[in-house]
Amino acid sequence: MLKETFRNSGTLGKLLQLFFITLFLGIAAMGIVSVIFGTTTLINDQKVMQLILSLFTFLIPPVVVGYLWYERPAAAYGLTQKPDGKQIILAVLLMIALSPGINLLAYLNEQIGLPDFMKGIEQYFKDMEALAASVTEQMLKVNNMGDLLVNLLVMAVVPAFCEELYFRGTLQNIFSEKRNKHAAIWIVAIIFSLIHFQMYGFIPRMILGAVLGYLLVWSGSLWVSVIAHFTNNALAVLVSGFGQGNEQVKAMEEIGKSETYWYGIISILISALIIREIYKMRKKETQEIKPVS
Repeated sequence: MLKETFRNSGTLGKLLQLFFITLFLGIAAMGIVSVIFGTTTLINDQKVMQLILSLFTFLIPPVVVGYLWYERPAAAYGLTQKPDGKQIILAVLLMIALSPGINLLAYLNEQIGLPDFMKGIEQYFKDMEALAASVTEQMLKVNNMGDLLVNLLVMAVVPAFCEELYFRGTLQNIFSEKRNKHAAIWIVAIIFSLIHFQMYGFIPRMILGAVLGYLLVWSGSLWVSVIAHFTNNALAVLVSGFGQGNEQVKAMEEIGKSETYWYGIISILISALIIREIYKMRKKETQEIKPVS
């Protein structure tokens, strides 16, 4: 009876349930890391803190609401749908091809300025971006292969699965109940970008979120978007790890920006072709399973 009440609470009701569960667990996670680590500035401690926060805020809430809302939560989230091998390959290639395009969008996003009367807010955003970039740079530094593997776990594997389960698996499901798939994908993509609190990366992160949303819809499997998300994050971790002391490798992080914008344009065109192939696969599968009248 209680589960029926939660299950039939509508879009707003489910959003409120997810919000308060996330808020409660987020506060609990911050309390745990505060007790264990205090005000530590050690990078390894910060990695563990990030891991705990990711698990409490993005993994456990979908598990809880999934139990309340669905008879088969894993199926509802697209976790039981086995992805096609070609879909996986195309998703990985898409993330690799799209990287310079994302850099171009990030560069264009950075050029957007606020009116003079909002300069204080603009400076605040810039300071937040600089702080986030500094922390990320410190966390990406590696001294050995062990550090690199830890970074892949903390900054690629865990965020890819937990965030996709939360945003594409849970939130996109909620908005898809009363709205069409396209609206749900873009609403969640906007939320996905806003939640990172980095306004000068808002546009590329929103586009990335939309791409991940379409991958789920077209494949029917959350694993495709998880693998794509992992690939995107892993590229940054690997380039940063192997780029230490190697300017040529490190320069890959800037491809698509400023004077190399043509690479960004070509990247977007190639990515569009890959997306077209992924979409065609989904249309073919839909036609094949359509019942004969």
